[in-house]
Amino acid sequence: MRIFQVDAFTSTRFGGNPATVVLDADGLSDAVMASVAREFSHAEVAFVAAATAPDHDLRVRFFNARKEAPFVGHATLAAHAVLLALGRRGPGVVRQASGTGVIEVQATAAVATAAVATAALATASGADSPLIEFRQTAPELSNPLPLKTTLRVAEALRLPATSLDEMMPARIARKGSSRLLVPVGNARALEGLAPNFDTLLELGVELGTEGFFVFAVNGAKRAAAGAQGMTTESRMFCPALGINEDPASGNAHVMLASYLVEMGQIGMQQTGFLGLQGRHMQRPSQIHVRLERDRSTLVAAHIGGHAVLVSEGTLSA
Repeated sequence: MRIFQVDAFTSTRFGGNPATVVLDADGLSDAVMASVAREFSHAEVAFVAAATAPDHDLRVRFFNARKEAPFVGHATLAAHAVLLALGRRGPGVVRQASGTGVIEVQATAAVATAAVATAALATASGADSPLIEFRQTAPELSNPLPLKTTLRVAEALRLPATSLDEMMPARIARKGSSRLLVPVGNARALEGLAPNFDTLLELGVELGTEGFFVFAVNGAKRAAAGAQGMTTESRMFCPALGINEDPASGNAHVMLASYLVEMGQIGMQQTGFLGLQGRHMQRPSQIHVRLERDRSTLVAAHIGGHAVLVSEGTLSA
């Protein structure tokens, strides 16, 4: 089996969110896939296999060191970056079947062909790599968290109460998994976070959420957003999933898009924003968020990013 290490949601090696990709995984047992994931426990592993029905073009299953996940955004980007680099898919839309159903994964630029794939692994910086996007429908947003509970969360994050955003409340979003969105008034507040993970675990059970997504709007230079005109900066803590901090969270940015639209932070003419994450882990990430609306209602968000192939090897079965 061919196996690749890929950094997703970045154009620079050793940034973004790492993932492992195993090609031609047809016929592998669940036990083998779980064993491979435990061997490469630093990253989620995407196993790519052939289609089994006419409604999709390929299948991808996702495992981490603990369990199988129905869908993983950054590992999806990683898998398609490998397929593009090897000429096994081209620009445009490919239908991917995973645990959450069939989704469309779009690549928007030409890439290296299979003939130069090895050279691409050795030399590509990712700057010319395609933007790879997948679509997710809008999540469900809970009512605002009571202030007393929000202050308990802030204490567990070592976040001063004065750093909380004065206008936007903390709210839980649910889309397959769940995250508590905690807005802060300024991105500088993200610098000093030092979570007590035991307390976050207890709060997660109490509140029914698997993670804590702390974010600031326009927390970075506007110039970084280009035509999108708006950036966010965030940190994500998911001890319940065995991830103390995540450098890039595609699913959480779908939730964030829904939250910002509902709170009136995104104007009707705005088509999306750029999410910055991972800087505090020395793995800076950029998550492109493109909005799909029906008048004032968010229908879905298209989550996109670049990915960089880091290494390739052969995995003995």
